[in-house]
Amino acid sequence: MIDVLHLAALALAAVGAGSLIGMRRGVGAPEIAAAVLMLVGMSDAMTVALLPPVVWFAIMLPAAIALAVRCRVPAALGDRSPSAGGRLSAHLALGLVTTAALILLMATIPAADVAGAAASSPHAQAHAHGGGAGMPQALGIALGSGTTLLSVIALRAERSWRHRLHHTTMAASTVLMSAIVVL
Repeated sequence: MIDVLHLAALALAAVGAGSLIGMRRGVGAPEIAAAVLMLVGMSDAMTVALLPPVVWFAIMLPAAIALAVRCRVPAALGDRSPSAGGRLSAHLALGLVTTAALILLMATIPAADVAGAAASSPHAQAHAHGGGAGMPQALGIALGSGTTLLSVIALRAERSWRHRLHHTTMAASTVLMSAIVVL
């Protein structure tokens, strides 16, 4: 089941990054780089794990900060309109932070716990792993819910079908990654 969720999350992220690359207006190289970075980080974390999750976090967090700075000063850059480009940059910056956090959270759940989580109760898990055993699941639910809410807001503001496709697929990918943590 976890492998199916991994594969679906990667496929949706690839569609979202592809739709972003195909946009003509409001998308610059930093936005495309952010989408590709999320896709590469997810691919590595969910498959071969060449880099540890903490390294992906250390790469994605400064990238998110840089993108957020770009979002705050869009008019000075001159390559896009402040409203459209700023919203997309902000959405991608939050996506980088969320992806980095979920990559870390997925690493905190050992494979044996994922396989046996359905069979054991939360009470038994808390005693076996300490009182904070439910924290990764709570954070996963919060990240998935927050991403869904922000994507709905973004969908209402966007008119382009490619923007809508990007927001929808990236949100669905994040929800699937959250489900991996929660299950």
